[in-house]
Amino acid sequence: MTESPEPIRRTYTVPELYDIAFDYRDVDGECDFMLSVADHLRPEKVHSTLELACGPAYHTRVLAKRGLTANGLDLMPEMCAYTRMLIAEEMLTANIIEADMRSFTTERKYDFAFNLICSINHLLTNDDIVAHLHAVADALTNGGIYHIQTAHPKELWASSDDDNYSKPEWTAERDGLTVTCEWGKEDLGFDPISEVDEFVVRFTVTSQGETRSYKSVERMRRLSYQTFRALVAQSGRFEIAAEYGDYADDVPFDLSDASGRYLCFLRKVR
Repeated sequence: MTESPEPIRRTYTVPELYDIAFDYRDVDGECDFMLSVADHLRPEKVHSTLELACGPAYHTRVLAKRGLTANGLDLMPEMCAYTRMLIAEEMLTANIIEADMRSFTTERKYDFAFNLICSINHLLTNDDIVAHLHAVADALTNGGIYHIQTAHPKELWASSDDDNYSKPEWTAERDGLTVTCEWGKEDLGFDPISEVDEFVVRFTVTSQGETRSYKSVERMRRLSYQTFRALVAQSGRFEIAAEYGDYADDVPFDLSDASGRYLCFLRKVR
């Protein structure tokens, strides 16, 4: 029997559950694509990377295994501690920086930074996003590349009965734990002035016949494509160097069925 969900401060304060629920991507393939595009857009190959809002740092750990200088940054202390444990268990050389992606500074410069699975949408205001772009630019080498992956506009503005509407529930298993994630299935409302959605994230965990549940309230910006482009221009730090609809060279960013995400590659101009 499932008890009432235990409230948690943020989704990212139960890092093991988050790790299991979101470990469904082709991380090696995404790393191949990101590096291929970044190498094409830079005069030299990428040797150092920084993953923003890294969570369990799936991609950073893969890049570290490939011999790159690969570090991550995350706001949540629980997630940072968990990810450092994973890095130690895998005997990797990678640092996890606990910092706010709007105002962080780094001791070194990186050739390539990246921010995946809509994490940029946690920045709720235009000022947040512009401050973030300045912080990332300051952390990059001259001509460095910043990759952002977020939802396709056709998904952001779809209704719940539209084919483009994201399916908000899935189940994953690892080491005897079954985790079901409901991401926004319980919608608390959208503010059309601030463009911010408020919704519930729920993890339901089953292990050895016992089930428990956790829930948190999250807020994310429904950032429009044109607003994003305008904020990049306003920052004065980047130019949009490439756009794709998925992690494949032959999928342009457009309204085709194959184009299901927004992948942007920014190049630092100052």
